[in-house]
Amino acid sequence: MRYAAKASVLPTPEPVQLKRMAKGCFVAVRHRVGSRRLSRLDELRAQGFTVYDWDGVTTQAILDGADRIVGVLAGRPEDPAWDGVVREANIAMHRARRRCRFRRPDVAHRRGSYPTLARGVSFGGGQRAPRGLKNSAGNASALSDLCADPAMRRIAGFGNHILATSSATTPDLRRPFNTSMYPAASFNFGPNSVCFEHTDSLNDPCNWIHITALGTFNPDKGGHLILYDLRLVIRFPPGSSILFPSALLRHGNLAVAGHEHRMSFTQYCAGGLMRWVACGGQTVASLKKNDPAGYAAYQASLSKRAGQCMARFSTPASLLQDIKGSGSN
Repeated sequence: MRYAAKASVLPTPEPVQLKRMAKGCFVAVRHRVGSRRLSRLDELRAQGFTVYDWDGVTTQAILDGADRIVGVLAGRPEDPAWDGVVREANIAMHRARRRCRFRRPDVAHRRGSYPTLARGVSFGGGQRAPRGLKNSAGNASALSDLCADPAMRRIAGFGNHILATSSATTPDLRRPFNTSMYPAASFNFGPNSVCFEHTDSLNDPCNWIHITALGTFNPDKGGHLILYDLRLVIRFPPGSSILFPSALLRHGNLAVAGHEHRMSFTQYCAGGLMRWVACGGQTVASLKKNDPAGYAAYQASLSKRAGQCMARFSTPASLLQDIKGSGSN
């Protein structure tokens, strides 16, 4: 979060509910949302949400009501050629979309109604070891080419540059981008990639996802990021990036107009990967069976890890020292 060190602050009145972290803080407690519909701006205003007219450039740290940094409006690199990078990324996403074939679960899912595919490393759901996310041969080829695209690599590298934190070690599996420590990425192809209210409970609660908005839409009218727990609606222009803990914060988007095209690109880390590393490169069940003493030490470490994870949410006063302590530069 080195960018946050030079950022101004955007205070919010609500404290983030860190109690949503599950035991050990590898994943979060799943938040169940009853309605699968997009929120409307007039409704949110009536409920007292603050609408923040972010320019998409200025770096700002989002503070919760406990003065903790719980997100960064990262903006974009200080590069006059960045608009060109974003245009090339849009072209690359459109090209990949035309090559991909989507199943029904890829198009209609709990986050929204838009085609999405993921690439990278994950762990959970009964797996015995981390493995690459599965795609058909044709889709895998399209995503491989998309991840090799110079513009997408630039955007991924920017997200990596912002995030100054550790990542899971997965030596036998390739990450989507060699410019980024994130072990997985999702490509939301549009044409209307906007999300219902949700959390990503299986993501690592202490690592922030990196989202870049893409496409051609009017950010004054729609596509805003909604952070429900912070009662905040943020203007989110194409080509700009935001980071926040998606496992903990309920989030979604405002709709865009029917003739507009909104896409997005997200990098993230599955919490199961962090648990696998904490168990010495094995599952909890395997650790319990093969190393009872190690398993006992792991169980004893869970409460301590909870405190360590909560401490990773810096305050403005502690941020520079926290970055120095993490070894980030």
